[in-house]
Amino acid sequence: MSSVAFEASPTTAAGGGIGHVIRSWRSLRAIELAVFVLVGLLFGLLDLSSLLEFDVGDHIPAVMLRHLSMPIIGSLVLLLFWLPADRSDPQHPRRIHRLALAAVLGSVAAIVIIEWIGKHVPWPSIMDLMRAKKGLPPYPDTSLIGVIGFSLWILLPSILMVAVCELLRRRHRSEAQLSRLLDEHGQLRRRAMASRLATLQAQVEPELLFEALVDIEQAYGRGEREAAARMELLIRHLRVALPRLRDSGSTLEAEAELLATYLGLLQGLGRAPLRFEQQWSAELASTPVPPMLLLPLLQRALCMARPTRCTLSAESRWSGEGGMAIHLAFDLPNLCGDDAEVAALASRLHVFTEQARLRCHSDAVQTVFTIELQK
Repeated sequence: MSSVAFEASPTTAAGGGIGHVIRSWRSLRAIELAVFVLVGLLFGLLDLSSLLEFDVGDHIPAVMLRHLSMPIIGSLVLLLFWLPADRSDPQHPRRIHRLALAAVLGSVAAIVIIEWIGKHVPWPSIMDLMRAKKGLPPYPDTSLIGVIGFSLWILLPSILMVAVCELLRRRHRSEAQLSRLLDEHGQLRRRAMASRLATLQAQVEPELLFEALVDIEQAYGRGEREAAARMELLIRHLRVALPRLRDSGSTLEAEAELLATYLGLLQGLGRAPLRFEQQWSAELASTPVPPMLLLPLLQRALCMARPTRCTLSAESRWSGEGGMAIHLAFDLPNLCGDDAEVAALASRLHVFTEQARLRCHSDAVQTVFTIELQK
């Protein structure tokens, strides 16, 4: 038994082997027990199909008990030998040998036990009744034909059961490994996208920066009071826009600050006199969100038209699952469109989480972009 379960050193083989066998038996799952019992019952029913051709008279209950119970007993014996081999190292190079040895040993043990039970219970077999009806004695226990036939009746189904179980086990392990690889691929893809977004976040428009610096310098030269405030706003924008390389994402509050400082720079240069409003509860401020999704939507709206008000709002959804909906609204209609830029933003959002969506709704007075995030 221990040789089927695992390799052990000479000093620990006995104790370790027995411990492994006991642990294997304790790890038996109900589904495994049910499968072995059902397979034994199936083979018993195949034997009973002979009743359709042969009338056993009043012996039907005894015959059914014998032909249904014996295969189930054999399957349970095989199960006891299969469990230690199955619970051994799945990557061990001798695993196939262990399973084959378990099938052979289990079959031999099942043959011995079934033979012993058959001698001590008064349940005739269909073969015995058929031979008795023809006036022939039953096969002697020591006859070559009887021994070979009975051994094959136990050995072949046992090998088949062990082989099928191993194939299903390997398929399950392959699917689990594939699932882990897909998860790792998804994580790597999200990290790569986060790095790309960090690079995008660092790509502050050179012309905008240059014009802002020149304008602030001229404001200082003219002695304007707003020059210091505009310089502070520029510094804030750079601090928010430049990548935080150690961060894998952003927050709702950080993305809102990026929009506010960007609009502040534009207003300082006399562009886009757009009023920016924020509406959400305090607990949503630190909620993680994919970075660099809101700013491209804002820049796209400013290129398409001249809205005068932009409202960023958020609300919790899907209670208990951590979901959130972010709304970026402009006070002009027909800003949705169906261009490649929106499609690229939607695919970028899908990389971060497959359950996220980017939607746009436009009516007669406004356009609302909605980002739905769900954990």
